[in-house]
Amino acid sequence: MTLTALRETSYSMRTELLFPTPIWIDDDCGLDAKEITDFTYLVEKEDPTGVKASNFGGWQSSEFRTPHIQETPLAKLYQRLMANAYESADGFGFTNYTLQLSNLWMNINRKGNYNHVHTHAGCILSGVYYAKVPNCCCGELKFVRDLKDQCLKEYWGCNENFDRHEHQHNFTEWYVQPRENLMILFPSWLMHSVDASSSDDDRISLSFNIHIFSDFLRDHEVYPKRKSNNSQLSLKIK
Repeated sequence: MTLTALRETSYSMRTELLFPTPIWIDDDCGLDAKEITDFTYLVEKEDPTGVKASNFGGWQSSEFRTPHIQETPLAKLYQRLMANAYESADGFGFTNYTLQLSNLWMNINRKGNYNHVHTHAGCILSGVYYAKVPNCCCGELKFVRDLKDQCLKEYWGCNENFDRHEHQHNFTEWYVQPRENLMILFPSWLMHSVDASSSDDDRISLSFNIHIFSDFLRDHEVYPKRKSNNSQLSLKIK
């Protein structure tokens, strides 16, 4: 059989995807986005400096934590994201566990603002909720494949050998177009960034992290208890 004939022969082989990386999408949270937006602007007014993290420009709030978050206009958002987190964790195969919100913060990205590639170390799930989204060009959420994995596959060839646009096995990036009341959850170790906004209007999002705890380890008191530091050791550097 000739090489051409071999390439045109198909035996309908089955494809299995090993070790896939899931993300979870809530297309419409049904929350009062305007109430959350107004509260975000109020917090920015009270603390205009905010926090500097992965953001280049823009404004990021200090962290909100439970139980105080339930005393704010973010209470329903908290309930929704925790319900989504449990559904995501169940789908990820976790059993006999408890989730806890680690932290939540607000983001206002204005024209030219973006977020560098980063992960959320120390957590199991992370996510973002979009409260205010301009009509166009406000910066997409971009997930990035581990470049080591892609390089191992492509070391023998060049850009002409791989279809990175239509064939998802070769994607090096995957984009989420922000929409009002959209929520995305993803594994915290998944690299991601936010593209620069070209809009004259603000984009407001709220990001969060989730910790997971084993019910077995908790019930058997394996987790350490919080205690005061009674050490008498000197902290001076000699």
